[in-house]
Amino acid sequence: MTESEIRQRLRAWIVNRAQDKPDDLRDDMPILENGILTSLDVVELILFIENLRGGAEVSAEDLEPSAFRDIDSIYRSFFVTA
Repeated sequence: MTESEIRQRLRAWIVNRAQDKPDDLRDDMPILENGILTSLDVVELILFIENLRGGAEVSAEDLEPSAFRDIDSIYRSFFVTA
């Protein structure tokens, strides 16, 4: 899956579950700070991330609040390999 496809799927998932549907969800838009998702939604988001990663589990070490700031952060934290 390409970076563009991953970002598109993350964006669609977030908009689908958004408390207040954003008109235009940008990849740098804070999703928790702006109330787009709640902290409870993050649990389901982690499961979705694992699904996008082909079932690869998210390590507890990677569960930093900053990793969920926006789509850019999510992508860098969970899909970019060193």
